[in-house]
Amino acid sequence: QILDYDLVTRVQSEMNDTKVFRGYYDPRFIGSSQHEDATYTLTEREAPTASEALKSIRADIRYFKWRNGVVGHTTVIWSASVEPNCPFCTDGGGADTALGLLQLIEMTEEERGGPLPPSLIY
Repeated sequence: QILDYDLVTRVQSEMNDTKVFRGYYDPRFIGSSQHEDATYTLTEREAPTASEALKSIRADIRYFKWRNGVVGHTTVIWSASVEPNCPFCTDGGGADTALGLLQLIEMTEEERGGPLPPSLIY
């Protein structure tokens, strides 16, 4: 869901004071002109697989909640450019249920038949 502009302006100062966590990055899913701008990302050593990226992101969310005293729901704001279509995102592609998505994430890229777009990890 795209946030309404008025909502963004109301929370802008608070968001500017919020620690930004490094994101999951796969250069296969962005345009070549955007590679230089992708600088605040998990390294391939930290997140060599989609599964490791998910673990890292979950740890960041737990840390954020603990540090800020958040109990209950947390909203993650993920922003990126448009990703190409993904065969796993279509009906019957495997990512059409939460369980199916988690199973795809746990598979190696070879087992699943290709990479997962970073947006699916979030």
